Amino acid sequence: MKDDRRGGCGCGRPAPRPAERPSPCCSRPQDRPDCAPPQPCGEYLMQRILASGRVYRRRACYPVSLNALPEQAQPPFTVLEAASCYAPCWEEAPCRDRWGKTLLVTIPLTLRVRDGNGCVYTVSTEIQEELRLRCITPACECWRGQPMVQAAVRLAGRSCPCDCTRCDVPLEVCIEGYLIAPCAVGRPEPSCCPRPLPWYPEPIYDPYNEK
Repeated sequence: MKDDRRGGCGCGRPAPRPAERPSPCCSRPQDRPDCAPPQPCGEYLMQRILASGRVYRRRACYPVSLNALPEQAQPPFTVLEAASCYAPCWEEAPCRDRWGKTLLVTIPLTLRVRDGNGCVYTVSTEIQEELRLRCITPACECWRGQPMVQAAVRLAGRSCPCDCTRCDVPLEVCIEGYLIAPCAVGRPEPSCCPRPLPWYPEPIYDPYNEK
C-alpha cells in the first residue's frame, strides 16, 4: 500500500530532501563563466592640489570705468546690476612668502547702467584683485603646477548716482584659486563576487515530531 505522506514511499519512511544548489554568489570566481579573473591594478590620472587660496569681499567699493557708454547717455549714471561675464585671467605678481604665490586676477564684468533719461545700457568693464595661494605641499613641487581661478561677482547694494564715467560700485566678490598638477593614482582591484556568508548548520527535519 502506497503511503500518502509528504515525500513518503511504500515503507512509510520520508524521502530524503533534495540537495540544494549553492548560490552563484557563493561559488568561486573561477567556477563561474561570467566572472573574469581579477586583473592587475592599473593607474589613472587625477588632479592633485598643490596650493589653494580664497578671497572674499562681502561689500567693497571698486572703481569701474563707464567709458563704453554711448554718446547719447546723459548723467547721472546708476549701476543696476553687476556680474562676471567671462573666465578671469591672471598674472603672477611678486610674493615675499617663500611658501606661497601671489596672482593678480582680472575679472571682466558686465554692468547694467541707467542714465539720467531713464535709458538702460549694458557696459563691459573689469576689476582687479590679488589672490594669494598658500602651498600645502613642499615648495619644491609647486613649480610644475598650473593655476586655476574661479570668480563670482554681484552687486552688494544700491549704487549711488555719479556724474562722470568713473565711479565706485559696491560689489560682493568671491575668488577661489588652486595650483593643480596631474598625479598618477593606483586603481583598486574590482571585486567580482561579494564575500560569501558563513555557513550555518541547518536544523534536522524530522516529520514524526511535527505538531
